[in-house]
Amino acid sequence: MTLPKTQMHIVRHSVLLSAACCILLGGCADPPASETGSKTGIIGKKNQDIGEFKPEDGEKIADLQVKPSANPYASVGAYGFAVSEISKIAVNQAMQLFKAEHGRMPKDYDEFMSQIIKRNNIQLPVLPGNRRYQYDPVKFELVVVEAEKADK
Repeated sequence: MTLPKTQMHIVRHSVLLSAACCILLGGCADPPASETGSKTGIIGKKNQDIGEFKPEDGEKIADLQVKPSANPYASVGAYGFAVSEISKIAVNQAMQLFKAEHGRMPKDYDEFMSQIIKRNNIQLPVLPGNRRYQYDPVKFELVVVEAEKADK
């Protein structure tokens, strides 16, 4: 039996998104004690710190494109891009499951946090530099914004 093209597309995307979620959520266990004592670095650190995106407050979506550079720290940009994209995939999968169950997307930031992030225990990797995660309730998506330097 073969599935229609649209169903194959949905199945293929579901499998890919499920794999991405497994990879992202696989790191949710507590790290070894040797890693938790470190006060420097962000690799392996996770949180659920997501704000509400409000463009009227002057917040700008971060440019996460990886640009070729001779700078030895250019890999930090690649790391930031990779973890933000994987995080977006995991959140998008949880959003699609929510939509399938409820027939709609989360109605606001609070419902997004309780029903998508907390309910699914999604732990997002800490982003490098001056960036943070925010939820855009108009577009129903996770975005990465440039944080104010004063927030640090």
